Amino acid sequence: MEPTPSKAANRVSLNRSLLAIVIGIFFLTLNLKQELLSQKILALQLILAIPLFTISMLAYSKVGYRKEIKGWNILGWVTFTFGYAFLFNVIGILVGEFIGVTLALAFFATSWILMLIYSFVDISYNKSVIKERIIKDSLFILIQLFLGVFVVIGLI
Repeated sequence: MEPTPSKAANRVSLNRSLLAIVIGIFFLTLNLKQELLSQKILALQLILAIPLFTISMLAYSKVGYRKEIKGWNILGWVTFTFGYAFLFNVIGILVGEFIGVTLALAFFATSWILMLIYSFVDISYNKSVIKERIIKDSLFILIQLFLGVFVVIGLI
């Protein structure tokens, strides 16, 4: 695989933006409603999203100039997926806590539906990505199901 500087720059930029959002949510929660952080699963995901996005950003920066990029791509993708799912879980849990369980579940369902639509469009242009999309979408949905939806409905 060859280095892809434009892909790297785009991925680093996206991770930087999401990292800023996570840090912002953390400090807003800490300052405005600190007792929310006593909900361990919410605090854990919020706190872990910070190093996950940071490592994803660093891994994707390597994609821009290293000759061997497969490992960096995988590391960047895995850490991004967990960080992204954790960020969505935190938002869903907060929605469930302050607005209502039904709206939180609608938030999760909408994220899954839109992810699947994204995948169908991707597959329609390139059939060879079917396995990749199944793996990526399944991981994202499973993380959200177990650490988001189950928390909102009180199973965890």
